[in-house]
Amino acid sequence: MIKHKLPLLVCLLGISLFCPARAQQEVRVWAQFDTSGWIGDALELRLFCQSDEPQKVNFPVLQDRISDNLQLIPEDSLRVSLSSNAASGLAVRSVAYRFSAYKEGTYTMPAFRFEFVRNDSLLQVQTDTGLVRFFAPVVDTLQPIKDIRATFEVSRKELFNEYFDRYGFWLWIILGVAALTLAGIYLWKRVRQGKPLFVPQKPPVPPIDQAIAGLKALKEKQLWQQNRIKEYYTELTDILRVYLAQGMDIAAIEMTNDELSAALKAHLGETPGQLEALLSVLDRSVLVKFAKVLPGADEHEDSYRKVSDFLHYRKEKDDQREAGAESRKTEEKPDAAKDGNSTEGQAGGEKKESPETK
Repeated sequence: MIKHKLPLLVCLLGISLFCPARAQQEVRVWAQFDTSGWIGDALELRLFCQSDEPQKVNFPVLQDRISDNLQLIPEDSLRVSLSSNAASGLAVRSVAYRFSAYKEGTYTMPAFRFEFVRNDSLLQVQTDTGLVRFFAPVVDTLQPIKDIRATFEVSRKELFNEYFDRYGFWLWIILGVAALTLAGIYLWKRVRQGKPLFVPQKPPVPPIDQAIAGLKALKEKQLWQQNRIKEYYTELTDILRVYLAQGMDIAAIEMTNDELSAALKAHLGETPGQLEALLSVLDRSVLVKFAKVLPGADEHEDSYRKVSDFLHYRKEKDDQREAGAESRKTEEKPDAAKDGNSTEGQAGGEKKESPETK
């Protein structure tokens, strides 16, 4: 009976001995660092831990220095990274530092101790040691002492930029105070002289008035009398197109001649005489510009007259519309005054009747 149980006990003993060893083998630590540099250079030290749960492994805590001669650079923050291998199921965690030395020599990189808990036991593993060499620059003491950097001339632009960066804030404050002071002096003088504080702006000129004025200026140029036929029809149609765009909300400036003709038919359908007149002017201008047709003097006058008649018709229509609006306003004011008087009369009548009733 004991002989049959002996192989089983041997297997169980082997498994119990093998498992702790495997648990310890799952944690692997090592250090990588720069091995040489000039004194004062920032070298890198990286501590690695490979395990199935590296976040449960306690890394060594480094404060100000690694050893007596190797000092950590406090300006460089601690950098931690974590990477995993899906095939093996292990992960690698690393912690990076920067260090330096300020004396020439070869120094020992100490072993770094890691701690972790397995099977309710505190285990420790550590890295290997190494050497770091710091070199000092060769200085020829026989040579005279020189400046670290040679002298150089500073341009006026660089000097101005430096002063502006240094004193620009105060400069803006001075300019702001000066502007407020000048504005105050200006307002005080205007008030003392009895003038308005601000000059009122002139009312904008209506589009119809601008078009009529442009038409008069075109007539004074006498372009077609100087055989500048194409320029004459260009300015004539431009005056018409600008008015149609500003006064009648027709995008005439961007339209072709066919598109403008269609738009005029839609807006001037109630006045066929004016519609035909403007269409004839547009057609004649196209012939002059592109077919190089030279109309006679009577045709030039006819084109000018048709555009002028159309603009004056629109001017009269606008004046009638404004006059009607003003008359309605004046009619509304007396009606409102009458309503106010009637309500006051009723109130007075009530007050007069009250003594009689008593």
